Amino acid sequence: MDNGQALERFDAYLRRRYPDRRTPVDYVSDVRQFQQACPKPWHAVSVDDMDAFVDQMRQAHLKPATIKRRVTALKVYFDFLAEETGQGDRSSPVRLRRHAGKLGRRVPRSLSDTEVAALLAVLDGERDRALVALMLRAGLRVSEVVGLTLEDIWLGVAPGVPARLRVLGKGQKERIVWLSPEATAMLTTWLAVRPSSDTTALFLNGRQQPLTVAGVQWLLKSYGRKIHVTLTPHRLRHTFARQLIEVGMPVESLARLMGHAQISTTQVYLEGADLALRDSFLQAMQRAEVGQAATQGDSNSPAQPDEPLSPDQGLVGAEPEYPPPPDTEGWATDLPEPIRQACLQYVRRHWLGWRPSQRRERALHVLGDFARFWRWVLSRRAFESPAELTAADLRAYMDERIACGHNPCTIKDALGRVFGLLHELAERGEPVSPALFRVERPRLPDPLPRALSDAEYQRLEAQGRRLLEQDTPEAARDAAWFFVLAHTGLRLCELLDLRRHDVDLRGRRLHVQGKASRERVVYLTPTAVQALQRYLRACPHPEQALLFVNARGRPLDGAWLRHQLRALAAAAGIHGVTPCRLRHTLATRLINVGAPITTLQKLLGHDYLSTTQIYARVYDATVERDYRDAMSRLERSSLTQVEADAMPVEWPVPKTTDAFASIDNSV
Repeated sequence: MDNGQALERFDAYLRRRYPDRRTPVDYVSDVRQFQQACPKPWHAVSVDDMDAFVDQMRQAHLKPATIKRRVTALKVYFDFLAEETGQGDRSSPVRLRRHAGKLGRRVPRSLSDTEVAALLAVLDGERDRALVALMLRAGLRVSEVVGLTLEDIWLGVAPGVPARLRVLGKGQKERIVWLSPEATAMLTTWLAVRPSSDTTALFLNGRQQPLTVAGVQWLLKSYGRKIHVTLTPHRLRHTFARQLIEVGMPVESLARLMGHAQISTTQVYLEGADLALRDSFLQAMQRAEVGQAATQGDSNSPAQPDEPLSPDQGLVGAEPEYPPPPDTEGWATDLPEPIRQACLQYVRRHWLGWRPSQRRERALHVLGDFARFWRWVLSRRAFESPAELTAADLRAYMDERIACGHNPCTIKDALGRVFGLLHELAERGEPVSPALFRVERPRLPDPLPRALSDAEYQRLEAQGRRLLEQDTPEAARDAAWFFVLAHTGLRLCELLDLRRHDVDLRGRRLHVQGKASRERVVYLTPTAVQALQRYLRACPHPEQALLFVNARGRPLDGAWLRHQLRALAAAAGIHGVTPCRLRHTLATRLINVGAPITTLQKLLGHDYLSTTQIYARVYDATVERDYRDAMSRLERSSLTQVEADAMPVEWPVPKTTDAFASIDNSV
């Protein structure tokens, strides 16, 4: 069976299994693209071929979700052919853990209220206004919009009853969608001027034919260019959900309006519009900043709306230029070539999976760990291949590092990279001993967060406020990154990867891409909003540009920013301040003023509550207050007992119950 016949059988199988979905179209397209990149017969495809295909997709900057879908399609394809040809014991070249990777948690990206107003102002024609209204004010998917017919509309059913639509959604599931007065007016205006046509489709193109999904996407892309926003149909749907949640619609009702079979799908929209989380954070920060109001100036003034960018503004940072990969030509040439090449391939494979702002620094760090490890092991005994490593080698390395006083975290990180390399070699069929993976790595210490004291933090923040008083672009930038770090608890890598479209000044929030591409929303204090406003006025940015750049428009370097923070802290008489310590300080301050631990968990982006509870172990004002209250009650109770013991014998004794009296008599 050649590749063409195999693909035909696979297509027929998918259409039988998924008759009403797009799965057959997408999966067949994915397999066809793989066959173009790797024209080998299907039974000759190897793990290395899959590695090359995945690397090619990463180099093309495809989204992780797209890569995972294509890898999944190929896994289903090869498993199907193995069963179809009676070769069920054939090993698939697809390794989901190796090739698909982990998907991050994405927060729906909605338009800000300012962007919504700008979009409505540039819409041209009754059709486009009605089209956008159904996605923005009714939350329809683009496929649902183009599938509407004249028979699906009910206008003016009865006095006081809103207009409604019958919508055919995913999985051929119908639902009723209500229309707001604004959407009803726009739809009625379009129906009054809609050209006559043989088709009953609600929306027509210039040839009086039904409008297509691609046509709607092209229209929105054109309008997005006018307002300098990336505009998609689904982003309008996200905006609809976010706005309804913010005005208090129950999530159960929203799920029915949006056609979600599972309410957990709708709850995703709460990530970007969690009013309880926002209010809890702002109230806690307000309590934490008591005593600093005199130095805040006008920082509590309301945030101004985001100003749409105009083409003639001096934009910065349009195309970030990241440092190039390190030159590996002369790296560790003293190592045996098989070991050297295995290490270099490991770095090349992971390069595109690392954050762009961290790639070069991380590659150098990984190569340094590899060089130190293999040189030490090879100094004890000589061998050529990494598969010849033994468990005794690993244990000896750990014992020697610990005896020399190296940090256990550093040892564990270095060994983690070695284990990662060995796992990849084992997946490729190298004879790696299973005993290696049973070696236990050193146990890590459990230190407490190193937060600044209240006095230290107030001195540091006073230095940051002095930057707000300086009228230079550099001071505006430094004040912005300082208050974003200090008032949101972002990690340094999260700060450096922020883009202009992640900032919603009117909503006072940031969209943050955390570890493993897990997105979250954090909220901004008035001071942070003020600092960002000054910075963006001094240095306007296009939507997709990195937020924090230097004077030449290049990304800020992490080492440079750490140096600037140390210098700012030194001016306040404080030493040892790092971005991570600012994160610890914010968490400790919020805990001290009674912020719920679940609020802190969401703001910091922790998957597990146990991670956030580390901050609750710190000696803080909350523990001190609870201790003093408990001891006060205990001491009052003890004092009462002492006074009772000192009573004279003739003091009246309280009357006891019969049950206690019988006990006393028996004694």
